Amino acid sequence: MFGGLALALAMALTWQQSTGAKASDLPVWQPPLEAPIHLIRPYRQPNSDYSAGHRGVDYQVQNGQPIFSPVDATIRFNQILVDRPVLSLETQSGEQIEFEPACGYLPAGKQIAAGELIGSVCPASVNYKQHCSDILCLHFSLRTSHGYLSPIVRYGALAPSVLLPYL
Repeated sequence: MFGGLALALAMALTWQQSTGAKASDLPVWQPPLEAPIHLIRPYRQPNSDYSAGHRGVDYQVQNGQPIFSPVDATIRFNQILVDRPVLSLETQSGEQIEFEPACGYLPAGKQIAAGELIGSVCPASVNYKQHCSDILCLHFSLRTSHGYLSPIVRYGALAPSVLLPYL
């Protein structure tokens, strides 16, 4: 039992060293909204890429409320997508951050700094069915090369699970 655990820990450390992944290497994220921030719907991991889930978090907001970049990034998309305004960012490591409904102030391709004002909450079209029932919410999501994660993980509030091989 202990031999298997020691081997699994050694493998995990080897993986961390080979990828160079360290918690201290990750940039410190800033809040996307001014305090107080009211989380009204948490991230819910889907069972598969095609099943139901909630691939982000929702914050209670008001129209016109400013949105700030959580990290140094590049504006990737700033347009109406079907029936709602969407603002997305790409981090230096290639992660995608998305806000909706959000009207961006800056053009696609613009480099931005953590904490910089990038847009505001704005109304979607009348045909948009908001998933937060009777209150206005801002959807905030994070997509990595491995799929969606709760963006709260980048604030140190969550530690993502890492499955080790069974021996």
